[in-house]
Parts: sequence; structure tokens; C-alpha cells
Amino acid sequence: MRASTLMFVSLVASTATACSSDGASSTAPVTTAETTLGMANGVLIDEGVVAFLGLPFGEAPVGDLRFKPPVAVDAWDSPVDASEFGPACAQPSDAGTGNVYDNQSEDCLTLNVWTPSADDKKRPVMVWVHGGGWIYEGTEDPLYSGEHLAARGDVVVVSMEYRLGIFGFSHFDEIPGSGNAGLLDQKLALEWVRDHIEAFGGDPDDVTLFGESAGGMSATALMAMPDAKGLFHKVIAQSGAGSTARETAYAKAVSDDLLAAAGVTDVNELLDLTTEELVAAQDLMLEVAFLGDLLFGTVVDGDVFPEPPIHAIAKGAASDIPLLTGTTRDETRLWIFYVDLLANLPLDAVMAFIPYGERAIPEGKTVQDVIDLYEANRPGVEPGVITHAAGSDIFFRLPAIRLLEAQRTHQPNNTFFYRFDWPPPAPASPDNDLGAMHGAELAFMFGSGNEGWLDIYGPDPLPQALTQQMMDAWLAFAKTGNPNHSNMPSWPAYDASTRATMVFDSTEAAAISEIADDPASDERTFWDGVPFDGVTPTSKPEDL
Repeated sequence: MRASTLMFVSLVASTATACSSDGASSTAPVTTAETTLGMANGVLIDEGVVAFLGLPFGEAPVGDLRFKPPVAVDAWDSPVDASEFGPACAQPSDAGTGNVYDNQSEDCLTLNVWTPSADDKKRPVMVWVHGGGWIYEGTEDPLYSGEHLAARGDVVVVSMEYRLGIFGFSHFDEIPGSGNAGLLDQKLALEWVRDHIEAFGGDPDDVTLFGESAGGMSATALMAMPDAKGLFHKVIAQSGAGSTARETAYAKAVSDDLLAAAGVTDVNELLDLTTEELVAAQDLMLEVAFLGDLLFGTVVDGDVFPEPPIHAIAKGAASDIPLLTGTTRDETRLWIFYVDLLANLPLDAVMAFIPYGERAIPEGKTVQDVIDLYEANRPGVEPGVITHAAGSDIFFRLPAIRLLEAQRTHQPNNTFFYRFDWPPPAPASPDNDLGAMHGAELAFMFGSGNEGWLDIYGPDPLPQALTQQMMDAWLAFAKTGNPNHSNMPSWPAYDASTRATMVFDSTEAAAISEIADDPASDERTFWDGVPFDGVTPTSKPEDL
């Protein structure tokens, strides 16, 4: 999940005919798009896909626009040279790797389009929202390249930059919408898709929103955002649901911490600071946070979000949207990669630092009850194994199940659940077992190979049968609202009785994916009655 520069071979739009693999001639892909904003010149890349990179969709959110909802661009400086990614949105160095996008800016509201051709064929559209804990990452990461899905499935893939961290999720009473500015950036990108994707060979009436981690949480939130209604038609939420929606008191407390870290007293003084000064203040906040991922995200502000997303979804806010969601088997073990100490901390010790987790424990039960249950299913393991099994349930699996339970009453035939079990070798962390950790599925469903995350995937090619199986499932869902295809077991919709779960896995020789009914059911039912909706459990100001 790290960025590196892609190399492209640029072709002029007037390229003549090309030969297909069987020797017949076919029209070359159209590499120029004409929109109402102006013209964009794309580039032909591997697999015969045309990439349009760094297309502006929002005015620079700087100066008086800092922290405010985004403003759409009304025209491009045409023609746009769409051969390079735009800058990533301003962000700190990754605490675990020291990695930072070399090219980053507050002026970052651009998006990318991968299409088989900028022609008049209306293809299904897949819009990607990247993860990174609401704080890190961007679209330039080769792991997130849309070219392979576009080529394999004859679809159009879009990804966007959105404001991160303090720039996108600082809640100020004086600036309506400020706490959800990053999500409003995503909504604006979806509006751009609605208005302009037809010029790139896409169908604005057949849009699948998909994302992972904070991107999956974003997709869930947008299902519930009243002003986003009708902008997309299917959702794939990977390792992210609605459980981290923030109440305004907590969001305001985080923003108060920003003022203190920046050495100012009000938001107007923040507007006078440079990007670098604000990033430095955010760094101070992250230094004292045990889990920085809980600082930012959706704010239930009564305006952008009148109620917690899961509540709105349960009431039918997205009743017309098929849903595919799931997790990896060992989600939280990724964090061991960044902090070795997390490999073997006992659950009760971790709960002392993350009150959110302790608040998730059902009434009348204790941390010891959690430990006893999970130990009974894993006799003889180290304490850290119990911690990560329970943590993965609290932060990922149970929130995903609550999302399924909220949506399946409205889409009983088109709500699907998966678990990804294949464990990457993680050569950069040889002393730790990361299992099938958070993000492990990304190179498979994107078909992007191991080069985007060599520290985790290692140098050897990834299992191709599993890659193709997952790509085709994601593509089938984007086209029909159902992930079933001929090269995997039949995948039933999720219901309250069988709770069918597609378990994606592979040996070195072949994919071994299979359906499991209600896996780890006793651990699931332990948490019955906990809504995982951002209210119970929730983060509170005193946690900071």
C-alpha cells in the first residue's frame, strides 16, 4: 500500500488501427476525452488501457477554503495533459515505515480514470476510495492501479484523492461540514463521475463504489449520506464498515487538540498557518495517540450525517444498493508490522489503552470473558494471538456483520460476505506471524501483483488462480450486483440462518476458496446486542 511512480508509454490520440491477438485489425483505443470542462489527453498503458491521470475535480481547498466543503472546478485549462498523477493530499510520514509521498499538497483534489477507450460505449464504472486510517496514502500507489480491472472486465475504473487527517476531518462549529470535508470530497468526485464519465466510455447510471479500510468506511458512510443518494448503485466495503462514526463531542475534542498542538486559539489562526506547520501539529497529536486511526473519520454532525450511518442504512437509506462486504482473517495483525511490541500484548493490557475496545464488551461480561472464549477456541496460544483475534472481531468482523444485518433486509438477494484467509509471506517482518492481515486481499482483487507491497507480498508471484477468482468476483458484482461466476463455488447471499461466507484462500497450486456457514459462530454471538454503530461502542473526549 505504498506509492511509487508508474511508467507510461504515451500515444497520440490519432493513432491508427492496431492488430488484435488473432491478427484482425481493430480500432485503437481513443486516448482523448472531450468533456464540458474541456479536453483531456490520456496515455495508453499496459494491457491496452487508456489512463487519464491527475484530472482536477475540485478547486484548491486552501486559504479561505481550508476545512470547508469542496468547490467543483468549472473549467480546465484545456487540454489537460493527463499523463501524471496529481499530488497526494497533505499527510505525515507513516509512523511505521517513514514513507511519505514525495509529491503532496493541500491542492490535491484530482482523480484518475482507467478505461479501455474514451469512446461512446457505456461501460460499468468502479470508483475506488483508498484507505490509510483517514490520515495516509493516495492514488499513485501501484497496488491501486485500475488498469488490470479495466482490461480484464471491460470496465472503467476511477480513483480520487480526498483530504486527509486534520485537513479533511477537523470539526469546527464555525465551518459547517468541516468534520466531513474529506467525505464531501469523495461525494464531489462521484458528482464528477455522474457528469463526465460518459466522455471516458463509462455509464454514469452503473457505478460501483468500492474501498478498503477507511475507504470501506467511507463507502458505508456515503450509503447513508442524504446528498450522495443516486450517485452510485452498488457498494463493495472491504475491511471497513460504520463502527467508527464519531459523535460531535469527540470530533470537537480532537479539533481542540489540534489547536493546542498548533499553538493557536481558534480556527481563524489555523487558516494563517502553512501546510507544513499544520502537518507538524498533526504529528504531535499522533505521537500521543495510542491508535491514531480512531482520531478521524465520519462525524455525525446533524447536517452531512443526520444520524449514524448504520442507523440510516437499517432504515433504508440505501435500500436500492447491492452490498458486498468482508474482512481478512487476521485484520489487526498488520499493526505488528509497524510496532513489534503489539505482537504479544495481552488483551487486558491493550484494552487499558483503547477504551473504545473495552466499551464494546457486552453488558454483564468482562475482558476476562472475552479471553476465556477466544482461548478455548485456540488452546495453548500466546496472549497476543487472543488479542488480535478479538481485536479483529471488534474493529472489523462484527462491524461488517452489523452492516450486512442492516442492509440485507432491503437487499436480501444481493448482500454478500467474504473472508480472505491467504497469509502473505511478509518477508520484511520475518520474526512475526502477520497471518492474513489487514489489506492482504488488495493485490488480488486489483490484479496488481506483488510489486506495490513487496514488504508484505514478497518477490514471488502471487497465486494467479486466486487473483483471477477475486478479480472476476469483484467485476461480476460491479456488473450485476452478484459476485458469482463460473470459476468459484456458488456464493449464496447472506442471511440470518446460514450466514454464508465466501472464504478466499489458495495453496501454491490452486485456489481453495469455499463457502463456510457462520464461521466462528460462538465468537460472533458473544457480541450479540452490541450495535457497533459509532454510538456503542464509541470514542469519548476523555480518551484523548
